[in-house]
Amino acid sequence: MKVIFLDIDGVLNSDQTPNPRKFPYIVERKLLTRFKRVLERTRAKVVLSSTWRYDPAGLFSAKYHGIPFVDVTPDMPHRPRRDEILTWLKKHPKVDRFIVIDDDDDELDDLPLFQPSASTGLDARMARGVIDYLTGKTNQDMRKNYVERLLENARAVIKGHMG
Repeated sequence: MKVIFLDIDGVLNSDQTPNPRKFPYIVERKLLTRFKRVLERTRAKVVLSSTWRYDPAGLFSAKYHGIPFVDVTPDMPHRPRRDEILTWLKKHPKVDRFIVIDDDDDELDDLPLFQPSASTGLDARMARGVIDYLTGKTNQDMRKNYVERLLENARAVIKGHMG
């Protein structure tokens, strides 16, 4: 089984996503369509790792927008997202290939991370990279450079993990 651990904000929406009413849970249709094409090509299952997963309004919105997820990672307050993902994987040993798509790096250094820019969300280049990785054509993930990740990890430690 192939699994995508999905963050939503900064992946299926971006800084450019129209949101004139400033709704908290929005999805950009173009980015969702691109993501669904990735799922069709890879036959991967989606597990939400987004903070949307522990807010009933967030889960409702994910379903409303048509994000096809099968499960959510456990909510482990004050623990990095990495621990939540590893806990989920430990309970699901049939996963043979997985990735994380997240615009932040919440101590995800040891996991296959595809890290879109929050200003664009999941772009076409990254979608191709996800497909290539999940279909076994490559083992190369797509993350921000080392300095950006180091700063994000430091910020996460200082602020504390939000989920």
